[in-house]
Amino acid sequence: MTTPAVSVAVEGESDRGMAEALLAHVGLGLERVLVKRGVANLDKLIPRLARPNTHQHWVVFRDADTRCPVDLRQRLIGTRPHDASFELRLPCSMTEAWLLADTAAFAAYFMVKKSEISLRPDDLRHAKHELLRLCRTSRSRDVRAEVARPDDDRPGPLYTDWLNKYARDHWSAERASELSPSLARTVRRLRKMRTLLTDSVG
Repeated sequence: MTTPAVSVAVEGESDRGMAEALLAHVGLGLERVLVKRGVANLDKLIPRLARPNTHQHWVVFRDADTRCPVDLRQRLIGTRPHDASFELRLPCSMTEAWLLADTAAFAAYFMVKKSEISLRPDDLRHAKHELLRLCRTSRSRDVRAEVARPDDDRPGPLYTDWLNKYARDHWSAERASELSPSLARTVRRLRKMRTLLTDSVG
């Protein structure tokens, strides 16, 4: 059986590894990743991608940040139903929360104390800042120098490289779903999308 494939749009390059790993987890192939380099650029694109289309299938990952995901979805795409051609997924508060939710893998890869990682990642007001805070405490000099910066909340020079490798090679969406309700909902929706796509060509 041919694996159904979708295209993905994300805010930034550091979301690429997560998207690839998550689609593989739910059994969807990946046609391409469109990186929009900022939420404002992505928001301009979302209404066009959300138009029903039997030939193109899109999944968009857009951070909820501090917004209510239900209200944000309404603002971006109105009452558009879920179907095989489009899914808008809104991590709470951002995709870094999903990466933090696999606490064992995160602690091992970034060499931080597992006990310091939140067990309620979706409740973090700014998951990226929390990820950087943890990396500033890493036992690894490379993590402290390349992922985070010592004096502020800006990412380090190799932040994107570290996150994407972690997501592709170490992160488990299954384990992370146990602590992140927003990720668990996304896994269910993407599996439903896969079923709809499979049935449409079956």
